[in-house]
Amino acid sequence: MKFVHFHRMFFLSLVRTAYTGSHSLWYLITLTEGPNPFPEMTIVGMVDDVVVEYYDSIGKELLSWQHLHHQDEGLPDETFKRMAITRNGYSLKNRFHSMMRHFNDSVAVHTYQRIAGCELDDDGTERFQSKDAYNGKDMLFFDLKSGTWRCLFPDMECDNHWLAFTKSLLFQMYRPLCIRTLKSYLYQDSGILKRRVFPRVRVFQKEGVGAGGDEVTCLATGFYPRHIELTLQRDGHPVPDQELTSGDTLPNGDGTYQKRRSLSVSAQELRERHRYTCTVRHVSVDNKLDIACESHPGPDIRLISAASLTALTVVLLIIGICIWRTRRSGEQECSRTVKNEEEKERINAAA
Repeated sequence: MKFVHFHRMFFLSLVRTAYTGSHSLWYLITLTEGPNPFPEMTIVGMVDDVVVEYYDSIGKELLSWQHLHHQDEGLPDETFKRMAITRNGYSLKNRFHSMMRHFNDSVAVHTYQRIAGCELDDDGTERFQSKDAYNGKDMLFFDLKSGTWRCLFPDMECDNHWLAFTKSLLFQMYRPLCIRTLKSYLYQDSGILKRRVFPRVRVFQKEGVGAGGDEVTCLATGFYPRHIELTLQRDGHPVPDQELTSGDTLPNGDGTYQKRRSLSVSAQELRERHRYTCTVRHVSVDNKLDIACESHPGPDIRLISAASLTALTVVLLIIGICIWRTRRSGEQECSRTVKNEEEKERINAAA
């Protein structure tokens, strides 16, 4: 379970860099050593956030979404992909064993992972990235700006000849293959991969925990694709990011996503009666959405309401006491009148 969780988190850590208005194809290659129930090597391919390809060293078969949905058209670049699988498996396994020897690891379960992929913007701009990790720690990163590999383990020397050879493979084989495959998926399955779903947005205020303040939250849900920008504003001015709490973009379970950003508001700010809004930018929105915070009674209104209720209670209590005293006074007067009449009757009878 720990391996699966790391597998997913490592993948998301790099995929989050994808740009709004772009599509991406990522391959996550995972090698394992030691006693565990997983295949020695697995490869998962994803277009944006949809799994489209899978391979493992047990079945030794490349499963593709295109192959399942477009069987009559065949699998594009299948020969090149199998060559890439074989070459990566051999190269990464050697690298994996080299790392294990360097750190003298031999007993527990160990992992070596590579995530590599390409991005294609709507304007045709192409990007390629690749990153290696050993036991969850970043080891190699391909620097896009310099076009070179960077070794991220300071105490380990990198094989420059191996890095140069891998760089040539990236540019001459893997990058063109990745872009071709991505374009093929986007063309054949555009109804699913290129769909756009409009977000539902709420901005609400609720009582915070402690300090007598509240929390203003902007929640967007039901949108696709997953890239979205939420900006909270106070009186028309953006709230600095350091004041906000931002959650991850999470799946809803129906193929759409949700995301929220929250701001803690002090009691003093509540008394100042600021106006909070949320600006949403998403590819399904022509320009942007500006959503105002739902009405919420401020502290002054709550205090006034409490004071009014207390005053009303006191007034009703006083009125009740007055009525009780009036009735009691009337009963006593009536009792005295009756006694006087009885006394007169006794006097007259005696006379």
